[in-house]
Amino acid sequence: MTSGGAYRVGNDDRERAVAELRRAAEDGRLSAEELDERTARARSARTNDELSGLLADLGSSGAVAMPVRLPTAAEALAALARVGYRPDDPLVLNAGVSGESRSGSWTVPPFMIARAGIETVRIDCLQASAAAEVIDLLVEATLGTVVLVVPEGWAVNVDQVVKGMGTLKVAVPGVPAAGCPVFIVRGSLNMGTFKARHATRFDRWRLRRQQRRQRAISAR
Repeated sequence: MTSGGAYRVGNDDRERAVAELRRAAEDGRLSAEELDERTARARSARTNDELSGLLADLGSSGAVAMPVRLPTAAEALAALARVGYRPDDPLVLNAGVSGESRSGSWTVPPFMIARAGIETVRIDCLQASAAAEVIDLLVEATLGTVVLVVPEGWAVNVDQVVKGMGTLKVAVPGVPAAGCPVFIVRGSLNMGTFKARHATRFDRWRLRRQQRRQRAISAR
């Protein structure tokens, strides 16, 4: 494995680097001793970073055009899995003119944004697990609604929410039970609505129906 943006190079890459080094020596930018030393290092280089380091001080004419490396499927999936685990890369749920929801069995990341332009953002955590004890949820409800459904024991703190002309409805505790997470909700409602609640009778019925379907699929 290589680190950062480094990737393995082949013989063609090494020979291109050697050709650039020879041109630099012909132009007087490398001495004969430097050419020999760098050529040996180029031919034993394993990554593009090693080759680039040999050419970095030679100016634009010493640049080697390295092939573009596309991420593998595994790397792409790993990058997606990391979304929501840094403050500068939160999981964003947008409901502009169509609704957006997250439900079922999923992992709630530590950093989220719910934007409800006109429609509804529904965050259903009844079958979810939390990746952290504290979940930072930024709410931007222009005209739409953000609905947060949490299991018993989970908490929702809305002390940092600015209501404006919007509506704030919280029917869950602000302090979590032992071992349970808490959503720290912040942001503004403008003319929108934020609701935080436990499961309703309909939610529980729908959850049981989903679980029966999952068991039936698993039994096939």
